Amino acid sequence: MKKRVDLKIHCGRLLPIHPENIELTQRTLIINNGKIEAITSYADSEEYEASEVISAEKQLVLPGFINTHTHIGMAYFKGLGDDLPLESWLKDHIWPAEDKYINAEFIYKSSLHGIGELIKNGTTCFNDMYFITEETAKACINTGMRGVLGGGVILDFPLGEYHKPEEFIEIFNKNIEFIKDSTLVNVTVAPHSVYTVNQETWKIAIEMARQGNFLLHTHLCETEKEIFDCKKRYGKSPVQFLYDLGAFDTKFIFAHGIYLEDNDFALITGKDCSLAVNLHSNLKLASGIPPLAKYIKHDINISFGTDSVASNNVLSISDEISTAGKLYKAYYKDAAYLPAKELVKMATINAAKALGLEDRIGSIEIGKEADIICIDINNFQCQPVYDPFSYIVYGMNRGNISTVVVQGRVLMKDKKLQTIDEEELLNLNLYR
Repeated sequence: MKKRVDLKIHCGRLLPIHPENIELTQRTLIINNGKIEAITSYADSEEYEASEVISAEKQLVLPGFINTHTHIGMAYFKGLGDDLPLESWLKDHIWPAEDKYINAEFIYKSSLHGIGELIKNGTTCFNDMYFITEETAKACINTGMRGVLGGGVILDFPLGEYHKPEEFIEIFNKNIEFIKDSTLVNVTVAPHSVYTVNQETWKIAIEMARQGNFLLHTHLCETEKEIFDCKKRYGKSPVQFLYDLGAFDTKFIFAHGIYLEDNDFALITGKDCSLAVNLHSNLKLASGIPPLAKYIKHDINISFGTDSVASNNVLSISDEISTAGKLYKAYYKDAAYLPAKELVKMATINAAKALGLEDRIGSIEIGKEADIICIDINNFQCQPVYDPFSYIVYGMNRGNISTVVVQGRVLMKDKKLQTIDEEELLNLNLYR
C-alpha cells in the first residue's frame, strides 16, 4: 500500500544547499506535515501517494530566499520620497506619512501587499521591524508566510496614536502572547537604532533579549552622520557603544553595517552576530557600500535584506545577490570575488543562521521544514544553464520563479498566488 503524504515535488535539478553545495538531478521531494520526509528518485517516489503533486522536471528547486531585514508594513509607501538622502527621506517624508496614515487596518493590508510581493520574488521568510506587529503577524498567519517580527519597533519619540515610547514593553509582551500558538511567526527585540533610541532604553532592550533568548535586531552604522553623532554624544563608535552595553552578548543581527572601523571588527569577532546587507537601499540613498571583505576576514555571518520598498522599491533577494556578485568584483578588482555558490548560501542557509533558524529552514534536508522555491528555466531567456548557481545570481529574472512553498503549504503555483487574492489586494491601496 502506498503511503499517503501531503505533497510531492518532482525536481529536474535540485540544489539542497547544505550540507554540501551540490546539484542533484531527477529527484522527488516527499513532503508531509510541513516537513521534508524523503528525497527519492522519480521511480521510488511512486511508493507515495500525495494530495498534491508539483511537476518541476524542467525547473531548479532550492530552499526559499530569506530576507533578513525589511519593514513590510511600509509597502504602501513604495516610491515615497525617492532620490533623497536618508535623513531627509526619513524626517521629511516617511515619519510624517507614518504619523498621518498608519493604523491597524493600514498595517494589515500593507503587510498583505508586501507579503504578496515577497512570495512572487521567491522569499519564504522575512525578518521585520515595524509598528503594530500583531497585524503583520496576522497577515503572515493568514497567507502562510514565515515571519520573524520585531515585537514593536522601539523608538524614543511618539508617532501618531500607534506608537508611544513608554509602552514598548507592554506592546512587546502583547505580541509574544499574540503569536504564542503560531509555528510560522517568531518575535524579536527591535530597537530602531543608536540615533533613535537612548542609552537607558537600549539597556532595557538588551536585557529583554538576553532574559528571553530573543534575537536582537537593529540598524547599525548606516551613515557617516550616525558615526559622527554617536561619537559626539557618547564618545565612542556605535559598535563600541552597543558592545559596552552588552548587545553583542546576545544573538544579534544588524542591518547595513557600512561604517564599522577596524576596532569595531576586533570587538565583534567571535560573537553571535550577523550582518544583513541591504545594497539596493544603501546605493539608492547614497549611504555607502558595506566592506564585505572585512566581515569575511573576521568570519562574521553575512546575509541579505531588502530594507523597505520605500527605500529600495523592490523586495527581491535575487536582485540583491545579483548586484552584490557584480558590484564587489569591481569594488575589490577581483573577478573571482564572492562566487555565485557563496552568494546563494548567504541568501539561504546563512540567512537562516542569522535568524537562529538554521535547524529548521535554509536548506533542503530530511526533517527540515519544507520552505522551497521552484524556478522555471525552460525558456530562451534562461537556457542554457551550465551552472545553476551562476544562473541564479547572474541570469535569473525574478519572474522565472514559478512555485513557492512554506512549511509544506503551496503559496504560489505556476506564478499565481494561492493564499492571496491578487486582484482584490491590488485594489486595497489605502495610500492613494
